[in-house]
Amino acid sequence: MQRCIIFFLLLCISGNTSAQVIIDAVIAVVNTDAITRSELENEFRIAAIMGKPTTETPTAAEKRAVLETIINRKFVLQESDQIGVVVAERDAQIAAQIAEIRARYASQTDFQNALEQYQLETETLKMWVYEQLIYGEFFRRKFFNAVNSAEVERLTKSYYEKNKEEFVVPPTVTFYSLLIVVPDATSETEKQNTTDLTQKLSERLQNGETFETARKAYETQLSLQFKVLTVETHTPLGTVVTELQTFERSQPLVVEEGYQIVERIRNNPPRQKAYSEVSEAIAERVRQEQAEKQFEAWLNGQKEEGIWHILDNALTRRENEVK
Repeated sequence: MQRCIIFFLLLCISGNTSAQVIIDAVIAVVNTDAITRSELENEFRIAAIMGKPTTETPTAAEKRAVLETIINRKFVLQESDQIGVVVAERDAQIAAQIAEIRARYASQTDFQNALEQYQLETETLKMWVYEQLIYGEFFRRKFFNAVNSAEVERLTKSYYEKNKEEFVVPPTVTFYSLLIVVPDATSETEKQNTTDLTQKLSERLQNGETFETARKAYETQLSLQFKVLTVETHTPLGTVVTELQTFERSQPLVVEEGYQIVERIRNNPPRQKAYSEVSEAIAERVRQEQAEKQFEAWLNGQKEEGIWHILDNALTRRENEVK
């Protein structure tokens, strides 16, 4: 099959007679679309912005693996364009995704600094996000939603029967919890005062006073949070509570928020979840797996029928810059 291969795209940055000319090598083609080295580099930059582990100098194998991901996405985008896949409320969804990425950083300034550090334009990030949205919508419409529901139900029941041990609720313990919060900005004097008041509150509880009465007595002096909690017995807190007798109260426990006083109510034995409790989650997993199999088959078919090629020499050649 004859392949139409374009080796270089010249991107001219104008402005004066000494304008810089950057040669952006085409490293792959997918039907009528070219993939350039800058697209591959942007993929690594975006991964870094999103906090994914990356190496400063990717190996040839890493570059090829990421390039194949881009190639797969090109096939999806081309097919999406042909069948008219669109993203509802496009701008709002892109903004929401960008906000999630931005939330990884302490401030907007830190986020902008990261973009500058990795030489990534905001518009490039937005276009990448949009392509991810199209990719997801295409997968849902063409594969996920198209999985046979009767087959999903059959596989869901079969999975539950064969893997019942996966759906056993481990033993838990239920208890009263009184949390005494010590703010981070508290002075040493205030912390000591809180410690003293907590000990007095604990003594009243040990003498049989109810949590409600003790809480009301100190709620103007301490930051208190009273709850009934249930945790698994194998957790650190669950172990402490389990070692108490029924309705026995602990001494103040030092926790990240400050102090915690607990009273064991009851232990709950392990329990087998009924099919009705887990069927929806299993069905979602089964449908996803079936859709992924169909998607992989479709993608292999696209690669067999389509015109695509990786230009190994261009992929490994270092980008030149001409002034």
